[in-house]
Amino acid sequence: MQGLNSVNWINVLLVIVLSSFATMFAMANLTPIQLHFLGVSSGSVPLYIPVFSAFMLGFFGGVLALTFSRRKHKHEIARLKQENERLQREVDNLRNIPLQDDV
Repeated sequence: MQGLNSVNWINVLLVIVLSSFATMFAMANLTPIQLHFLGVSSGSVPLYIPVFSAFMLGFFGGVLALTFSRRKHKHEIARLKQENERLQREVDNLRNIPLQDDV
């Protein structure tokens, strides 16, 4: 069966473990706090909400940066492949030039 390979089970196990840790963290940090930032204050929220929010903002910022980096590297790889093909054709052309004796 295709759906029962080991990578899928590892992914499922990883999601279960991380979800368990996140739930335990949230249950341990239910203390109500008020946020004050740039003159704006919030109502009473549990402590885990701003922590998770900061984590998620950082995670998505990292994913966005990684996406731009991967895109840049893909363009560089395509350019280098074209240059490699051009240089390989040049080498092949130089190999096919007949030798001339200087007598």
